[in-house]
Parts: sequence; C-alpha cells; structure tokens
Amino acid sequence: MYRQSVLAPARGRAVPIAIVIVVAMALTIWFGLTAIATPFDHDESQYVAGAYFSSHLLVFRDFLYLQPPLHSWAYAPLAWLFPGHMVLAMRLATAATGLCTLLALGMAQRIAGISRGNAVVATLLVAATASFQFTGSVVRNDMLPTLLSSMGLVASLLALRHCTPRYWLAAGSLFGLAIATKLNFAPLGLMTGLFVISTGGRGGVRGGCWLAAGAALGLAPMLVVWVLAPDAFLYGVLTYGATAPHAWYAANGAFDELSSVEKLTDLLKYLWKGPALAALILLVANWIATRRQVRSPGRRLAIWMTGGALIGAALPTPSQVQYVMPLLPPMALALGYLFDDARCWTASRRHMLVAFLCLSVIPGLLPAIRHVGSMMRNGSPVLEAEGAAHWAGMKVRALGGGDDVATLSPHMILGSGLKLDPRFAPGPFAYRTGWTIGPRLARQVHVIIPATLRDLDRDPPDAILTGYEAGTRKLPMRPDDGLVDYARRRGYRTLEMPDGIGRLYLRSFARR
Repeated sequence: MYRQSVLAPARGRAVPIAIVIVVAMALTIWFGLTAIATPFDHDESQYVAGAYFSSHLLVFRDFLYLQPPLHSWAYAPLAWLFPGHMVLAMRLATAATGLCTLLALGMAQRIAGISRGNAVVATLLVAATASFQFTGSVVRNDMLPTLLSSMGLVASLLALRHCTPRYWLAAGSLFGLAIATKLNFAPLGLMTGLFVISTGGRGGVRGGCWLAAGAALGLAPMLVVWVLAPDAFLYGVLTYGATAPHAWYAANGAFDELSSVEKLTDLLKYLWKGPALAALILLVANWIATRRQVRSPGRRLAIWMTGGALIGAALPTPSQVQYVMPLLPPMALALGYLFDDARCWTASRRHMLVAFLCLSVIPGLLPAIRHVGSMMRNGSPVLEAEGAAHWAGMKVRALGGGDDVATLSPHMILGSGLKLDPRFAPGPFAYRTGWTIGPRLARQVHVIIPATLRDLDRDPPDAILTGYEAGTRKLPMRPDDGLVDYARRRGYRTLEMPDGIGRLYLRSFARR
C-alpha cells in the first residue's frame, strides 16, 4: 500500500539525550506545580463526581453523567485509592496524562523521520498552548482523549511504515477510545479513515476496514452502557449538549454569545493564546508553498487530521479553550515536518520563524505563570479546598452523626468522606436547566432538578453545601439559590466554610 513511499528515517544532527532528559524533568515539575496551583474550573465538579461514583456504581444506570463514560472509568480507581485526597490525585493524574501525551507526540515525530531536536521543539510548542496548559492542570476529560489520539497517531504512522493490518486495528481502537471519552475527537478519527481510503486501491480499502474495526472495538464499552441505560445515555451524551447550553445562555440573557460569529471569534481567541494560531498560519503557508511537491504519507496524514481536528474544535457550543485539544496531535507532527524543511531556508527566514513562534508562546503561558505565582504567595487552592472538605466532614459527623450530603459542587466536598447523593453527580449542569428535562425524565435518569427538589424530603441529607454556584457577571443566575431556600425552610443551621465562600447547612441542629 505504501511501500513506494516509506517514511524516511530520522536524520540530522541529534540533540544530546541529556538535554531531552532535562527537558522532561522540567516539564514534570512544571505540570506538577500547575496541577496544584490552578484554581478550580467550573466544570471539574461533574468529572470528579463521575469518577467517584463510577468506583462503586454503573454510569448512566445508577447516576447521570453528561459525557461519554471512559474518563469516569479511567479515574474511578483514584477515588477508592485516595478517598481523602481524590481531587489532588485526579489533578496529578491529569498532569501525568499530559506528560505521556507529549511523550507520544515525540515518538510519533521520530517514527515519521523528524530529527530529535525538531521533534523536541515541536512538542514543547504544543505543550505551551493555552489549551494544553489548561487541560493538563485540571480534572477534565480533554487530556485523556488527546493522549489516546496521540497514541493513535503513533500507530497510524507505524501502519504507514510497516503496511500491516494490526497497526491500523490498533490505531482504530485508540481513536475509538478517544471518542468514547470526548465526542469532539470523532472528526479526527473520521478524517484518518478517509485519508486511508483516499490512498486508493485494495490496500487503502483494506486499511480503512481494519481502522473501522478497531474503532468499533474502542467504542464497544460505551455502546454496552447505551444498551443498559438508553434514556440516560442519550440525554447525557447527546441531548444535554445539544439543548442545555442554549437554554442556559438564553435564560441568562446571553444567547447572542452562542452565534456562529461569536463561536468563530472565541475559537480564534483560544488559538491565539499560545502558539496554535501562529503555527496554523505557518503550516498553511508552507502547505500552499509546497503544494506542487510530492508529499509523503505522513505529511498527507497530518493535513487530513488537521482538517478533522478543526471541525472537532468548532463543533461544541459554546466555544471553550479545551475544545482546541484535537488539533494538537496533528499540529505537532506538521510542525516537526516544517522545522525539518526550514533547514533548507535562508538564515533570515529561520530567524523570523523562531522569533514568531517564541513570541506566540507568551500568551499561552501567562495564566499558568500567574497561578503558580499566586500559589507561592497564598498557598494551593486545591490543598485549601481539600482541607476545607476534611473540616466539613468532621463537623457534620461530630454535630449530627450522619454523613449524607447534597451539593451542586461535588469537587468541594468529596474528599470529606461524606456520602454524596448520586442524584447530584452532574454538579450544577443538569440542575440549572431542569426545565428542559422535566420531572418524569429527571427521576428516570436519577438526577435532581428544581422541580424535584422536594424528593429530598423522603430521606433528607444531613448536610447541604452551597456558595460555589452563585452566578457570574456574564451568567448571573444562581443555581445554588434553590438549595439554600430548601435548607432554610427546613431549619438547617448554617456554618461558614473555612474559605469564607461556601456555606454548610447542617440538619442535625434542626433536631436539637
């Protein structure tokens, strides 16, 4: 299939391995610091809760999850291995996943024949993007599919080199697993398949069939859960994302921010934060300049995957910085090729390339640098929240004897050892747009919404934690208000959390 144009071996003067080791150590320290320094992201609640409940319940059948299930399964062991430090453990696991992603991207470039030095530089540029810095430091389901897709890229390049079906099967399985973690990685895998088929002949069709078979294997666990709990699965994975963001923004008077123009503007803004946009401009210019040259299979694969990744980045609504992640694996490969090509450029062109990319790195690193600096002055927000959760657990058990808790902010309480009601697994998200789901379906998929809040009266929680869903300037509605009203009407007593933001309502005082 590809034997006429086998990937070239790595060439050029090698960068000393000692430098690579030093870079790897520096990255390990950096991402370890950002994992404990970055303030909590609004979405972390559902990912922490999903992993916690997946450690002893079945996703969708026993609790609602608003994403494909693989991330919750992958992180579930951390919930029972580190019950008092699960958020910290999941943050550090995400950082480790990011480091493994960079390793996979470096391996992919070396397999493609890119020199070691250029592979290191291209990989570092990917690590400096705002999307990578952000998703590598919080508990979200974006870094894991990026790792899986990067491994899929490695397997695809090996398939191009060795022309054996098992590599296409492995690549398809990895892309399928990535899709079972985050849906906007689907166009990346689809474009890889179209690339294989486009090569023509029986070999291309055979490779595409093996790739599709692997994708089916990777998607199989998700499809099994769909069969076991079809209503909850369809709502959590498809319906919620297609309806709830529009409903929430409209209710807050911000529906205009979901227009196509706003989405495109936001996407460009997130690409600009770091070298992603600069790299795309350079890559497109280079692809146009070399359009008449015969491209190797690896170069064509990078172009096809980049097209699919841009589609995947543009699909979710509203646009967010993390949705750029599908772009990073093919961008790393394409940058590596670009740097190898640049060795034939004039010295002035190479200097302009380096200056342009170095300047573009700054916006992507500034937030992380600020967070690390703030941690050095004021302490880690993650460790502070962990300490507050332990304090809350001791208070609830000491003053009431019970350990059931309800909250729209699961990540702020799960390290306490208290038992979170599974109906609050989605955090604030299903609750705040409860009118789009209705009481009947809400009870069917095991989730609390404002219209079913009185269902708590059947077995009232011993504690209710509020204060972390109090609205924002852009989205001023306060999801916590319903829980606050419920607690006050039923005589719960208020304690202020150590951070001065949260409010802990204790039912035990109402009994005395």
